[in-house]
Amino acid sequence: MGVIARTPNRVDFAGGTLDIYPLYLFEDGSVTVNVAIQVYSTAEVEKRNDSEIHFHSHDLKKELSFRSIEECRPQNELDLLIRAVRHYRPSKGMKLSTKNEAPQGSGLGASSALLMAVSAAMAEFNGNKLSIQQIIDIGANLEAQTIRIPTGKQDYLAAMHGGLNAFVFDESGIKREPILYQDQEIESLESRIILSYTGIPHFSGENNWTIMRRYIDGESSTVNALRRIKSTALKMREAVLARNWDEIGDALKEEWENRKALAEGVTTPVVEHLMAKAKEGGAKTSKLCGAGGGGCMMTWVEPDKKKKVADVLKQEGAEILPFKVSKSGLEVKQKTHVVP
Repeated sequence: MGVIARTPNRVDFAGGTLDIYPLYLFEDGSVTVNVAIQVYSTAEVEKRNDSEIHFHSHDLKKELSFRSIEECRPQNELDLLIRAVRHYRPSKGMKLSTKNEAPQGSGLGASSALLMAVSAAMAEFNGNKLSIQQIIDIGANLEAQTIRIPTGKQDYLAAMHGGLNAFVFDESGIKREPILYQDQEIESLESRIILSYTGIPHFSGENNWTIMRRYIDGESSTVNALRRIKSTALKMREAVLARNWDEIGDALKEEWENRKALAEGVTTPVVEHLMAKAKEGGAKTSKLCGAGGGGCMMTWVEPDKKKKVADVLKQEGAEILPFKVSKSGLEVKQKTHVVP
């Protein structure tokens, strides 16, 4: 007996960082706008005929095994996966196999999407009846234990729900607002976005901790930058609701300027070069996904300029990734197979 769970990764449009507790409370609530994409994270749990616990990360090319769940201890790059299995504590031997389609350090929320897939697969394998919010809350706690830095929840939300949404964070909790859902409108959005990998991995945790510390210390530049990020996110939500493509592009440009002002290292000479070349080719604007520093870049173009700009980016060494909206979030399937 086994379980396969799959979750989409995400591209953030606006409002990132303010999904981190308790920053959004300090600003009387906030909004994060993101879209789930057809770049997936997959977890497969298979029953074993003994009590051993095995791990296999295909993209990291790492394998580990333990004689029992009692002997599982977090270590090296599989730390988060081990913590998740320890939390769900299977009563029988099992093998967990994982795979991310996104490049490592992509800024697409792949590690969080994978954690959601692992958590959902483990819950199904164990017969636990958990809500989406329970799985998200457990995942956020496990990730915080792993990276020892506060984490946001937008990546989990996109992975679990799919689609293009505005997520409202305030003292009452989190509210999801689907804001683009008609097929024709989704296709129009897809025709205006180029997703590329810059070749530079990023790590968001350090940036997030630096930002939170500076905010709590009352550093005016950080406080003001976060307030501009909130304002831009509200503009983005309204632009998407109005299906105003020009205003969406303007809000993306504004979001990137806000992001660069938030912390050092958000942009790099390589990133600036790629963005300049994309603009020369006819792009309206570009921004990095996630907290910046590298990873994937989203470029906003008019549909008739998309191929030309994509060709320019490829010539400059960027890897073009498919950008298709994933309308659905978490998918879980049972399979009948036992690992010998």
